[in-house]
Amino acid sequence: MTGVSMRPAAVLRPAIVTIALLIVGIVLAHALGGLAFLGVMLWAIILAGVAIGLFLIVRAGRPLAGAGAIVMAITVWVAFYITPQAWLLWTILFFVGVALIVRGTVEDTLRRDAWPLLLPRVILGWALVDNAQDHFWTAWLPAGGGFLQSATGAVNRQPLYFLDPLYQEFLRGVVVPNPGVWASLVMCGELAFGLMLAMGLFTPIGAFGAMWLNGNYMLMKGFVAHSAYTDKTFFAVELFCLIVAAGLAYGLDATLRRHAPNLVAQMLMGLPRKEPERLPVGRAEPQPT
Repeated sequence: MTGVSMRPAAVLRPAIVTIALLIVGIVLAHALGGLAFLGVMLWAIILAGVAIGLFLIVRAGRPLAGAGAIVMAITVWVAFYITPQAWLLWTILFFVGVALIVRGTVEDTLRRDAWPLLLPRVILGWALVDNAQDHFWTAWLPAGGGFLQSATGAVNRQPLYFLDPLYQEFLRGVVVPNPGVWASLVMCGELAFGLMLAMGLFTPIGAFGAMWLNGNYMLMKGFVAHSAYTDKTFFAVELFCLIVAAGLAYGLDATLRRHAPNLVAQMLMGLPRKEPERLPVGRAEPQPT
């Protein structure tokens, strides 16, 4: 584990922040329209990545981690502003950025033997970002594209269990009439939450947001449907990343927690009120006799 126990209060605070961000995103998407909202979010994510990178280089003294954050911002630009044939380039940049962040946050990681936590959050983050750019290049916007087809199919399918009619009514009355808006929300969620997980940045927010996305995918397909098994697997991995505070293992949370105000660290990184002491390098945890 990372050395931090995710107690209920430490989980609740990021959950509240995530809900607030989702509400703000839904309101903005309806106000701007799907395509404009996506454009605003893309540049907000790119500029935020560059700003965090510069902070890590100039103020935090972590040039490799800062370079990694900037590379991740460039990755987003390449993935969404170059032709689909650039998939190999953005994928290479993505993993180069992750590698720089991992190397640059070694000194701040609470437990260096927690490196296995990298695997689920990075692979899951990559999968979400890959989904986001694929949905963009397969013309989900401006009219909804494949997302609208999936939502319409979910409305018209046979209910599989007693809660299905409630979610189908939500799709029928709210989502299907505004397909471009909800398609852009899904894409932006996949991109933002995927990057957070991969970079270990505000990881509880990324985990909660990704759980919200996959929870809706499951409900759209039918929670008891066999076809939802992929989304259930993703949901379980996201829950795991949340519980173990995966961003504190070779992620930007490990470094930024030292520079963020305590309240910010609690709200965005899920840290407890009193942070545990860091174990000296090379010394194992004391074991009960």
